[in-house]
Amino acid sequence: MNVATPVNSDKLRYKIKVSGLPRFYSLLDPLLQEFLKMINEELRLNCIHARYSKKGNAWLYLTFPTESEQAVALRLLKKYNWKGRSLISTLVTADTPKNNLNLTYVEGNHVAKRPRLDIPLSEQVLMSTIPYHSIEYEEQLRKKSEEARILFQRFGTIIQRKQPPLAEWCAARKRQLNSDLAFELSPIIPSKKVDRYRNKCEWSVGINPDSDSVAVGLRVKDSMDGIHYVGPPDCLRNLPMPMITLAKKFEDFVKNNSQDWRIWRNMIIRMNEDGEVMVSIVINQHLLDNDQLSNIKCSISEWSKKNITENVVSLYFQVHGEKTLVDCIGTTIEAELLWGQNLGAEELCKVVADLADVNENTTVLDLFCGSGCLALTLAKKCKQVVGIELIKANIMDAKRNAEINGIVNCEFIAGRTEDILDSVLNKLKGCNVTVIMDPPLTGVSTGLVRTLRKFKEAINLIYVCSNHKLPLKNLLDFSSVVRYWQKPIDTDPFLPLRIVPIDMCPHTLRSELVLHFKRFCVDDILSTKNDRPSKIYNNRQFRTKFNPRTSETVTSNIQPSTSGVGGLLDYLKKIEERAYQEGLAKGLERKAFQMGYSRGLQCATAANDDDKFKNNTSTNSDQ
Repeated sequence: MNVATPVNSDKLRYKIKVSGLPRFYSLLDPLLQEFLKMINEELRLNCIHARYSKKGNAWLYLTFPTESEQAVALRLLKKYNWKGRSLISTLVTADTPKNNLNLTYVEGNHVAKRPRLDIPLSEQVLMSTIPYHSIEYEEQLRKKSEEARILFQRFGTIIQRKQPPLAEWCAARKRQLNSDLAFELSPIIPSKKVDRYRNKCEWSVGINPDSDSVAVGLRVKDSMDGIHYVGPPDCLRNLPMPMITLAKKFEDFVKNNSQDWRIWRNMIIRMNEDGEVMVSIVINQHLLDNDQLSNIKCSISEWSKKNITENVVSLYFQVHGEKTLVDCIGTTIEAELLWGQNLGAEELCKVVADLADVNENTTVLDLFCGSGCLALTLAKKCKQVVGIELIKANIMDAKRNAEINGIVNCEFIAGRTEDILDSVLNKLKGCNVTVIMDPPLTGVSTGLVRTLRKFKEAINLIYVCSNHKLPLKNLLDFSSVVRYWQKPIDTDPFLPLRIVPIDMCPHTLRSELVLHFKRFCVDDILSTKNDRPSKIYNNRQFRTKFNPRTSETVTSNIQPSTSGVGGLLDYLKKIEERAYQEGLAKGLERKAFQMGYSRGLQCATAANDDDKFKNNTSTNSDQ
């Protein structure tokens, strides 16, 4: 089996995705090699290729030469225990070969390419949506907790490698916690509802590959002509029944409507804990005139009044591509208060409030505040709350939420956080500030991190993120005390103390992580004496190298100073200078060798040409 080298594209056809593995950071990882050996030798699966899309992922793509061998692998690895881990395998249909596609005519002249797969359509829906659906919930929690531990073990290793002065701080924290982690990892908080807990879903309009008919359901594959293949939602145990029923009713509406079914894009449904439902119908952006749009809106309204018996309190219409959905929603309908709410938000708010530990002297700065759920939870316990959010509709919801709950010490500002943060921080100077952040999965910009670090009034930082998208770059930016050339940073770092995992989406791979950072003085960290000197600097001998800049010899008797971190930093600086000089010398030597080699080739070629000329001359003279 080939792991490192590419395989002929003709063989990359029948893939499965195996999840729940340890995170691999190298193709030569012994654990990875052991797993692949087990796949081929113990299970006798004919895997011809293995790869992962990005270093540090916890899944692997396995390729098989035939569809039958792919099906066998799916069956064996669907729920397989390996080294105390429950592995989950799912189907990858992106590279299904063209010879497995049949042409089917659907509604007029449209041609759809339907994939022939032995995997039932309902199983494909389960694999792509809730891959843990067949695993006991306690086992799901154990897997997610272990995933969080692995993530922060990796983060601890990275922070000590990239920030050597923090190594002793991490070691002291480990001794204090009596743990292999420098950060306190709390037990994962389970979800109160294991089934029927979702408060939002999005149904796509497409083709059911089994019946070759128009359907509304969950997307399982896209064809080459842009048509979505969708599967029925009946098997999804994480969705409330009204969501499934509404999808079936909308499917009947699309089939019976006089309009071309391809104008319909999707249906978005949101629910709150009281069972109130908000429905949004989205159409594709086509060249429709005002009369056509008006007719479509009237047909949707009539359909909803006649056919929907669920507790739908609002119905919206949106043309995809004009504006974002949330910007087009009005502000006079009460149901808008449900936007952005999560079913597990109550548990999340409790954890954030516990970690923030605010009092009557605390000012809470909530970045990316949404509709103010986290900030409003803390408002009655603190002095004041300031929230910043990009989407204006969310800010209006936050203000309305504050008014309904009688909260008057809140200020919510609409705008891009990076653009208005400086002016907000100027108003908060002299306050005792706790920062709360629930940013996008990609994290925040380095400039925003730098701004918060310069703001000395910020003492605590609460960072909410999804554990399978841990923003390592942000965490390192908050924690760093020296730059990569070992020059101390002039702002105090935020160091992580505690991590609390929360399972808000049972049967999926996702769980939330709430991180508590606390401000530390950079001078205190840099002045900490390391009683356990690292082996990196102990008794290391360096070879003598020539310094091409000064024509002096770089000596190898430089040893670390015992006068604390200041001497250590000087020593590190000398090491980096020597490394630069040695690298420059090697570069000059390599360049000289290349020039000499090239010159030698030219000379050899010229000499060879001279010999040929002499031989030809001599032959001609003999003749």
